[in-house]
Amino acid sequence: MFIETLKAIDTDQLRLKNHEAADILYNVTRAYDGIFKKFTQSRAENKPLYVVMGEYHDRPAHNIAQTLLIRALNDLTTAPMVTALECPIDLKAADYPEFNDKQNNKDAICKTSAANIALLKEYITSEYAPFASQSFEASLCHQQDRLVTIFGDIARNEDHSLDLTTILGDNKAAPSWGITSKSPNGVALRNIHMCDQLSAAVKKFKAQLAVQLCGQAHVNGSEYDSPKESISGLLREKKQNIFSIFWGAATAMPIHMSPSDFYIAENMPDRFIQYQIHSAKEDFSDKDLENYKLEKDYVLGVYHALGIKPPL
Repeated sequence: MFIETLKAIDTDQLRLKNHEAADILYNVTRAYDGIFKKFTQSRAENKPLYVVMGEYHDRPAHNIAQTLLIRALNDLTTAPMVTALECPIDLKAADYPEFNDKQNNKDAICKTSAANIALLKEYITSEYAPFASQSFEASLCHQQDRLVTIFGDIARNEDHSLDLTTILGDNKAAPSWGITSKSPNGVALRNIHMCDQLSAAVKKFKAQLAVQLCGQAHVNGSEYDSPKESISGLLREKKQNIFSIFWGAATAMPIHMSPSDFYIAENMPDRFIQYQIHSAKEDFSDKDLENYKLEKDYVLGVYHALGIKPPL
């Protein structure tokens, strides 16, 4: 099992080589242990376990951690594992046959899985998309014989506003639960949709384990968003078994959670390498290209220190 490979790493020697890799490994193995206990309990109750994993979108360490953790969790069950991505787009593999043919993954559990179409890596339309994100998405693509990946978020209009047709239908003025299309609480709308999409995928594929990946504010609320309307809060209301992960300790909100229901990372590397994302190489400034290379070297350096082949 992959978790045994991770736990066999000499952490003292690793810290001497790359202290950030050691901190990432520390948090991944401890998050896994918490999930394993909750998963064992869920299996005894014959219920699926929902893992809600919150990241800071601009922290490469968070992408590396969730890449390693999902690979480890995929060994826990022979049933399909569902991973849901917070991507504000609405894509179906059938809409892009040229990508599906290119992937040609005959062993995929689900031919319409998001990770079974090259768009999972290409949707930003840039060869210079964040390297940490690309490597995470490549890892999902490599595991399509074991998991199903969905885009769970609400689609966007061309002006980047929320496209609420799917969730509200034609009657956008008065949805039964009282949040209108003009509501400022777009996070709550998106959480409702992501929760419904995740639950539907679990039911469809009879999954014993499902992972929702999202920005940390979606996990259990934030300074501005109610825990009741978070993904964890909505799942709690449905009486589901949940385990929440906060990769960013500074904004973790474990309200209404027992200690056995969440993990808050300790000393997670806070490195942030900023560069603008463009669709064409010629649009990149010299500084953008330099910072892209810095992030790529950072991510590959962590994998090299761990002695694990990077997904890309």
